[in-house]
Amino acid sequence: MKLSLQWKWMMAIFTAGALVLLLMAFYLGSRLTGYFEASFENRWRRELRLAGQQLAATQIDSLTLADADHWSDTTGEILGMRVTLVDLDGFVQGDSEISLADLPEIENHGNRPEIRQAIATGFGKSRRFSTTIDRDLYYLAIPFGQPPDYSGVLRIAVQASEIEDSLSQIRQLVWVAGGMGFTLLLIIGFTMSRSFAAQLLQMVAAAKQMARRDFSTKINVTTNDELAVLGTALNQMGEDLQHHVWEITRERDQLQTILNSMVEGVMVTDSEGMILLTNNAFEKIMSIQKDVIGKSAIDVVRSPELQEARESAIRQRQDSFVAMEVTQSVRRQLEAYVAVLGSKREPVGVVTVFHDVTRVAHLEKVRRDFVANVSHELRTPLTAIKGYVETLLDGENIERAKVRDFLGTVLRHSDRMSKLVEDLLHLSRLESVEQNEGLQNIDLCRTVEGVADSFAKANGHKGSQVELDLPHTLSPVMAVANDIESALENLVDNATKYGAEGGPITIRVREFDSEIQVSVIDRGDGIPTEEQGRIFERFYRVDKARSRSLGGTGLGLSIVKHTIQSHNGRVWVTSQVGVGSTFTFALPKAAVPAAGQN
Repeated sequence: MKLSLQWKWMMAIFTAGALVLLLMAFYLGSRLTGYFEASFENRWRRELRLAGQQLAATQIDSLTLADADHWSDTTGEILGMRVTLVDLDGFVQGDSEISLADLPEIENHGNRPEIRQAIATGFGKSRRFSTTIDRDLYYLAIPFGQPPDYSGVLRIAVQASEIEDSLSQIRQLVWVAGGMGFTLLLIIGFTMSRSFAAQLLQMVAAAKQMARRDFSTKINVTTNDELAVLGTALNQMGEDLQHHVWEITRERDQLQTILNSMVEGVMVTDSEGMILLTNNAFEKIMSIQKDVIGKSAIDVVRSPELQEARESAIRQRQDSFVAMEVTQSVRRQLEAYVAVLGSKREPVGVVTVFHDVTRVAHLEKVRRDFVANVSHELRTPLTAIKGYVETLLDGENIERAKVRDFLGTVLRHSDRMSKLVEDLLHLSRLESVEQNEGLQNIDLCRTVEGVADSFAKANGHKGSQVELDLPHTLSPVMAVANDIESALENLVDNATKYGAEGGPITIRVREFDSEIQVSVIDRGDGIPTEEQGRIFERFYRVDKARSRSLGGTGLGLSIVKHTIQSHNGRVWVTSQVGVGSTFTFALPKAAVPAAGQN
């Protein structure tokens, strides 16, 4: 059973009070017994001397047995005690509590201790049980007559109950007074302990609130003792803790805000490799969806290179740099700077800063591919042009027909380079200039019909037929008409080049809640699934030999993608090998003006 502080205090007071009361009762009982025995003895001595003086005034030697017994009875009645006269031979001459007829039957008193002591020293006393009268008595005796030739001994006897009754009353008073004092002590102790415990409990409650980071509770100090000093100290400590916690929280929030605003991922680990802190960029880079604080870094970032760099930083007390590749949900190229946390002499952990260089690496690869592709695309026509021109310059007897054929080839390659440069410039304009001029509400159905008519009238398209699947009514879109028309022409041109020989090409327009989708469908060989993700890259060709033989620059689909994206739209392809391909772009609808507005 768990006792409260107040009841523990009360138990201590009760135990102390009970011990004090018992010690006091035993001490006072012992002292009072001795005191009352001495007091009664002094009184009895005085009465015994008075009786002795009265006996000396009589002619004791001339008294008969009857006179001596009568004197004993009279004196005993006056003193209120037993009076006995004993001669020197120990025979009882008179006794106030024994009749004259029974005196001869009384045993000899010569061996009684008080009698022998009185004859020897002039005074004797003893306490014992009297078989004569069947009582516990105190005996006091003095000799009478002329010393040293005494005539006998005068003895008085007092019942011990006289002292016991007085002592019993005194003890009773002591116990009553002690009980009252003990009760008063308990009442005072209960009141004081309750007040004391209440103050302590208030301090305990305040301390618990502080442990829960609630520093609003204040201890009410009403006294001027040590508890008041403790309460004041706790109040001051609460204010100091509140200030320190506020400072730490502010600094932590500032640090977390700074970390979360960084584009670099940050991970702080202790010397055992357990994660102490991360930021949002780290969780995004590593595609983490759950809390990783307290977990092992090697379980979160599975990279042997990073683990080795961390261990090396701790072991050698030196910062390091490591490049690595991680595959969480996606493959990423990372560069990590590993710095020792704490002093170099006694490091307490490691701070790792992650730079996501995936896009940079991709752009670098795109740049290299772009330079290589442009160089390759330009090298072929330039080589052909150079070769034919050199032939024309060196040849003196070339037939006119051959010259014309050579010049036609040079012109064709020149046109190809011109188209390539034009497409590059167009693509550069789309990437660098925001599309906000020339926007107007256009009807995509009319644009589709215009492109279809142009291709129907053109020659050299392998006899492909353009079929239209248009709705009866269509909401307008906000766009630059020439750019959308150019993008659609690129898609139709792409379908005529890579579609089935003489196969139909379908242009389908569909309206949805927030956008309008235009699809160009061919029945060609289709595009393998692994190639579909790169089909809109610059100079990317599924069948490179066939693409060049058809005169394409490899930039048409890239121009389509950037054109649609500049109009806040999207473009994608769905294809199945042997069935055909469907290129679709979607543009948001134009905002409908409110009533009364133009």
